[in-house]
Amino acid sequence: MECFLNARAQEIADGGIMVLVIPGRPNTVPHSDSPGNVSLQLIGSCLMDMARKGVVSEDKVDTFNFPVYYMTPQELEAAVERNEYFSLKKLETVPHIPIPPTVSPIQLFVSHARAASEEVIKQQFGEEILDELFDSYLKKLEEQPSIIASATETAIIFLAVLKRK
Repeated sequence: MECFLNARAQEIADGGIMVLVIPGRPNTVPHSDSPGNVSLQLIGSCLMDMARKGVVSEDKVDTFNFPVYYMTPQELEAAVERNEYFSLKKLETVPHIPIPPTVSPIQLFVSHARAASEEVIKQQFGEEILDELFDSYLKKLEEQPSIIASATETAIIFLAVLKRK
């Protein structure tokens, strides 16, 4: 976050406002249990299954890295406080929007995961594996619906308003 804030400080005039919408996790949830991390672990499990079948190289799976970190509100506040260029004017959690009954929560979860990770996965493994990978991901979620319930309970989105000093 520090690098991001320092880079934005070069672009925003003194007194300017920056609004961020950031996926995160509650202060009480360990990073390993954050919905995004759980989703990536499940994608990793699907990739390992594909490696065992010979669809992808196990070496490529072993060297695959998806660098992401879901901050807590406390961590975000601390990062802004350490930064010499911005002050935090507002930090709120955006309320969850209920999933309409006509939409499959599992399909929605798969769509979000694919949108967030597809490009990085494609660069490492090639485009030809994507459909099979996310079909496998869908099946694993159908076998473990508690993952969706847990993710719905612990996923949060921050709305942060920062002012350039």
